[in-house]
Amino acid sequence: MKELEITSVQNDVVKFAVKLQNTKYRKTQKLIFVDGDKTMAGLIDDGIEFEYIFLKKNNSYLGKIKAKEIIYVNDKILEKISSVVTPCSMAGIIKEPEIDFSNFKTLKKIVLLEGIRDAGNLGTIIRSANAFSMDGIVLVNDCVDIYNPKTIRAAAQNMFKIPVITADIKFVNELKKNHTLISTVVNSKNDFVQYKFPDNFIIAFGSEAFGLSDSIINLSDDKLTLFMDNNVESLNLAVCSSIAFALIKLNQRFILS
Repeated sequence: MKELEITSVQNDVVKFAVKLQNTKYRKTQKLIFVDGDKTMAGLIDDGIEFEYIFLKKNNSYLGKIKAKEIIYVNDKILEKISSVVTPCSMAGIIKEPEIDFSNFKTLKKIVLLEGIRDAGNLGTIIRSANAFSMDGIVLVNDCVDIYNPKTIRAAAQNMFKIPVITADIKFVNELKKNHTLISTVVNSKNDFVQYKFPDNFIIAFGSEAFGLSDSIINLSDDKLTLFMDNNVESLNLAVCSSIAFALIKLNQRFILS
């Protein structure tokens, strides 16, 4: 483990950390920038290895860190690289995990997200999916970057506990050979609460603004609606999916009993 101290915001490593917050550049480097004290603390506690970690010398987590290089910095540098309004006390760079797409064919409970543009919503969905034992998440059709810093913070330490990939419709068709594709829509006659989920399934949610596309709906084996009371027309996507995951877990418990 190397250790280095940097005092200038013009240092090349500092500039590199800032550039990683640009999605296109991040993807070319296959690296992830993370910040936010709660997020960083959770990653350290989980034993995640950092390529670089930026923090001050008096940080209480120093003895727990796994990193190729520890970089001691001052408040000005933390403020420069931070993606949050209130600068945090540490930040890091992690290598993007390599996920074998073929493993998804062996998963039982898969979440499909189409056209999700809100990074906070995506992070919350990842968090809820892990909380209610979904097995993996597939993003299709122009979703927000999985490793957007806001997504990672909203996932609240769950970012690397459930596999999340970006794929295409062709891959969805491959998954359909062994999975039932179930679309969530606003106008079906099938009540989500009453549906009996099969062993292997894909549950699909559409974008915040437009819902699922016709291409996904037409591929579906079933369509479900989460009926609501008191003339409530819609819910936030992350709230809706979280309720759905909880209902699926409850549904499967009844089947097993």
